[in-house]
Amino acid sequence: MSCLTACEGQISDALNPRNPGPGGTNNPPPAVEQPARSVRVARLTHAQWLSSVKDLLKLDAPPTALAQTFRADPAQSGFLFGNDARALAVDEALWSAYQRAAADLAEQVATDATKLGRLLPAGDTTDEARARAFVESFGLRALRRPLTADEVETYLALYRQGPRGYPSMAAFQGGLRMVLEGFLQSPLFLYRVERSTQAADGKVPLDGFEVASRLSYALWNSMPDDALFAAAREGLLSKREGVAAEARRMMADPRARDVVDAYHQVIFDVPRYGRILPNPTRFPNVTAKLAESAAKENALFVQDVVFGRKGRFTDLLTSRDTFVNDELARIYGLTGTFTADFVPATLDGTQRRGILTQVGFLASHATSLEPDPIHRGVYLSERILCQKIGAPPANIPALPAPNGRTNREVVTSHTEAPGTVCATCHATLINPLGFPFENFDAVGAYRTTDNGHPVDASSSPGIGGQKVSVKDALDLADALANAQGVHACYARHWVEFLSGRPAAEEDEALVQRLGRLSQSGQLSIVDLVVEVVTGVGFVSRHPEELP
Repeated sequence: MSCLTACEGQISDALNPRNPGPGGTNNPPPAVEQPARSVRVARLTHAQWLSSVKDLLKLDAPPTALAQTFRADPAQSGFLFGNDARALAVDEALWSAYQRAAADLAEQVATDATKLGRLLPAGDTTDEARARAFVESFGLRALRRPLTADEVETYLALYRQGPRGYPSMAAFQGGLRMVLEGFLQSPLFLYRVERSTQAADGKVPLDGFEVASRLSYALWNSMPDDALFAAAREGLLSKREGVAAEARRMMADPRARDVVDAYHQVIFDVPRYGRILPNPTRFPNVTAKLAESAAKENALFVQDVVFGRKGRFTDLLTSRDTFVNDELARIYGLTGTFTADFVPATLDGTQRRGILTQVGFLASHATSLEPDPIHRGVYLSERILCQKIGAPPANIPALPAPNGRTNREVVTSHTEAPGTVCATCHATLINPLGFPFENFDAVGAYRTTDNGHPVDASSSPGIGGQKVSVKDALDLADALANAQGVHACYARHWVEFLSGRPAAEEDEALVQRLGRLSQSGQLSIVDLVVEVVTGVGFVSRHPEELP
């Protein structure tokens, strides 16, 4: 695909949207919110397995060493996140690793009186009665629903094989070891299985325990806790207000912070920060820890906006309040005494506004010597505007030496020459989104001159269906924060992340509603998340499942 053909449709979508659907297409959204096709049997991700095992067995720490033996999950092409259920399968290698992990964990717990005691129900009765109580209580948590009578009897039969399987152990402990191995190897533990099949009004309502699992793995990346199981058992999750109450409780739990951080690390491309390697001759005062510092600032900033300030997506795009250490303070030009410890700081409002003017984004989208408006523009188009840009043609030559020109002049002459295949893409989509950041050098420091010439950061990018004139990155941040399509893109990413699947046409009514509410300032980020998990597409399934 050439640059021209890759961009023609995107230019039309960016400048002339007609109810754009997922990724900027022109499919009209459904009139009502409804569930999209999804996978009914979703395997736990490795991170979810780790946290589930820790919570299920009430361990002091997750068994990280065991999970490191699992083969890596493949990335699903075109999907930003690592939890796409379509890609999560069990092959022979992974199944063998699950078996070894189950045997190891069962031995650890069954041979440790303290660990086993945490799992045993209270009561001083016969071993058989205690085993039955254990199977019922532990089974509820392992399979994330009450066991059927047949399932209870199956696990009790496994318990009775303990003396034969582990003759050197006491019969009770050996039996429970067998039961633990059985549960930890069960497909009903390793997969989140949604058994509801009764359709009504074009959707399949999930039962309370299925909703509880969706909530817990979306917001905590782990199994439900006792309160969530109780809400499911009492029927509270059959009503929107009950789901919302549990979602808000869960978002206030520290476990939600890790999930929110994981989402924003992907959206803001934080793994790319590891590529920050400025030239030591050009930037002698920058240390090898700049990438680490930038990632720490990003995490602290996001957590403060989402949980500390109960902020909105607009705040992520426009806030000047952040956290710095001594190195970041130097780059930001802050006065005062700073150390290696991070402290709150307010950046210069004439130079900085929001996460896109922070060091992490700027320095990770730069070469070792110069800012990189091309990759800055591509990032904004794809992650912030949900406008996918096709791959460039092969064998594109590197940017030439400046030879007295500004960085913008070099990029313009190299990518926007009339008649070239890349001119359309760069002149209309990519460069207009990247050039507003020319006031920031390769480490994110503010500058007003480039190679002895005044910096020109003005541009006219396509945002929200029209070209918007901006004079610099501050104007661009405001324009993005005011665009409903940008807020809808952010909401679309949340739908994908929380649902573990790509956004579908059926999601568009919800995405556009959340985009409107977010842009108008009516939703905090926490509110937005709650809206997603209380939506009809989250608490019910489409009658047809994905293959």
